[in-house]
Amino acid sequence: MAPGPTPRALIFGIDGGSLDLIAPLIDAGRLPVLAGLLRSCAHGPTTTTWPAHTAPGWATFVTGRRPGGHGVYQFFDTQEPGYRDRLVGTGDYGCGVVWEWLARQGLSTGIINVPMSHPPRDLPGYQITWPLAQTLRFSRPATLLGEMARAGAGFRPDITTMFQGDHAYFDLAVDNVRARGRSVEYLLREHPADVVMAVVTEVDRICHHYWHFCDHGHPRYEPPSRDEWATAVAAVYEEVDAMLGDLLALVDDDTRVMVVSDHGFGPGRHHVAVNRVLAEAGLLATRPGAPNGEASWFHEDGRVVDWGRTRAYMPTPHSYAVNLNLAGRQDSGVVRPGEAARVRDEVTELLGGLRAPDTGERVFAEILPREVAYPGPMMSAAPDLLLVPADQGVLAGPNVTGPVWRPSEQTGMHRYEGMWAYRSPALPPGLRDAPVALADLIPTLLHDLGLSHPAGIDGRPLPELYDAAAPLPFLPEDDDRPAAPDDEVRLLAEDDATARTLSAMGYL
Repeated sequence: MAPGPTPRALIFGIDGGSLDLIAPLIDAGRLPVLAGLLRSCAHGPTTTTWPAHTAPGWATFVTGRRPGGHGVYQFFDTQEPGYRDRLVGTGDYGCGVVWEWLARQGLSTGIINVPMSHPPRDLPGYQITWPLAQTLRFSRPATLLGEMARAGAGFRPDITTMFQGDHAYFDLAVDNVRARGRSVEYLLREHPADVVMAVVTEVDRICHHYWHFCDHGHPRYEPPSRDEWATAVAAVYEEVDAMLGDLLALVDDDTRVMVVSDHGFGPGRHHVAVNRVLAEAGLLATRPGAPNGEASWFHEDGRVVDWGRTRAYMPTPHSYAVNLNLAGRQDSGVVRPGEAARVRDEVTELLGGLRAPDTGERVFAEILPREVAYPGPMMSAAPDLLLVPADQGVLAGPNVTGPVWRPSEQTGMHRYEGMWAYRSPALPPGLRDAPVALADLIPTLLHDLGLSHPAGIDGRPLPELYDAAAPLPFLPEDDDRPAAPDDEVRLLAEDDATARTLSAMGYL
């Protein structure tokens, strides 16, 4: 039993959490906390976003809207008119988020390390956000970080604890999970809030960069130089399991507990340079020269994209997307409105016929125009075409020189199915085989707590819970949401440390 006031709900996020990995570890007796929780929970797979990416995934979870409704498509602005590397944040949401809805109903929130939560907003409770750039302004109240450090529960921002290209990172990842646990425990004890949400990200990093040590069937399998690397995925899950156990000891039986991930994981084999494919087809051109403020991925080996001769391009790393270089929208756009449909059809035919070099199978199942892929009020911020992967072991990148195909830097890669678990007397425990949409989980939690959400969101409570209670009134739409936080435009090019970190992670 918890020693003091406990939250009405605890949301525990595992970035990259996958039932395909958790289930065999439970069967082997290695995850006792998750095993016990799943026995007492409704749980199963989730469908996430295309692409299965951290930024749109967590944004979809906290807004109950698909990307066309919230406007976050990647870590970077995918329609930056000057082709720059502008990082996105809470000021880019085109709608409200769950912690704002809770505040409007008199509840406080604790937000800890939730991707796409930076910069912090002025809301009841506390926030330790997830900045993608170097900053000291990532908590509210601003004094919270110093207080935690003095108490021996110092918080490590994610940007400083990511994989840096050295596999000795494994030891740091284990230590990071333990430190994150101490931070969350301190906040649960010393700063009670009605709803607390914390995310751990180390599972994602270990799966990305240690998969080939753990999977004998991987095409890049190599015997690890340290024995613990061979079990790195299992080991980091064990640390997360222990952290979750410590947190559950601090909440009582009436606390609703939700465990959720933004996507799953599987093996990664190849990297395809989409901009090289476009270049070979004459849709993108390069020239010798130096960059002029464009993102780093648009210049390589002494060559830069020649925007005056480029009709289509991949706008950001791993966005699985293509933009038309439209006149009047992009600063150096050349595609006139009357030509757009023809260029779009040319790109669709080209990439729809792309085949993986080892299997010969299609790489992309569909090439969808944004009107189909991203309908909603924030569609104008979306890329023009979405490349829906048929082969989730192929990573799509924006390289402008070098080979079209190469081995993927990330030997583990995101998958479309994530996972969820929910402990509540309102839902009977057991595995649900049918996937639940990620956007449905926050509406489910709110409905279970007797709270409302705006009518215009895409998500809805799970049917058995919704049908069992009287309908709740909707919140007014998000027109009266708090103003966007005061934060300067952040360009990755101005932050060398962040650029090096994201590059080592394989995000650039």
